[in-house]
Amino acid sequence: MIGAPSVNDVSISSTDLPFFSSSADAEKIVSGIMDALGLESKFKIKVANVPNVEATLKHHERYILYNPEFVNEVNEVTNNKWASIFILAHEVGHHLEGHTEAGLKSRPAIELEADQFAGFVLCKMGATLQQSQLAMYYISNITSSKTHPGRLDRLVAIEKGWHKAEMQKELENNSVPITDNSSATN
Repeated sequence: MIGAPSVNDVSISSTDLPFFSSSADAEKIVSGIMDALGLESKFKIKVANVPNVEATLKHHERYILYNPEFVNEVNEVTNNKWASIFILAHEVGHHLEGHTEAGLKSRPAIELEADQFAGFVLCKMGATLQQSQLAMYYISNITSSKTHPGRLDRLVAIEKGWHKAEMQKELENNSVPITDNSSATN
């Protein structure tokens, strides 16, 4: 159909993206995430023997590996696609923040960066703050560990990213358009 929106249109991302239940779904979601940033998606999404979901580099290629049982469990307990979209955005954040390229292992500071990134992207995609934070109530521990921050710190990081995107939206909506006056006669 002529003029029909595609999965790559940011304006339809919040309503037309699927639940993450397969690699094909994940590819559509990651494309939506990257579209919200104005970037091209260059990630490979694969089922793997991992505890949950992880970003990694293999042979100079960016991968997001996932455990389908973990993803299905998140989908079941939240009954909301934003939770699994957040998880994928968090992993994209690890790639785009340079964590995988630098070979950094999980530790609280980089997890918070990825959480803030995901909060930013979900806001850009149309999620509310509550939708952006939903996954943390199910996948994070209340207390911090050597590898991951506690739930409250993670919720704060997501909120910080979400508000940053919200402020950008407000600036864009309040900005004065620049016009080209070069064709005007003097």
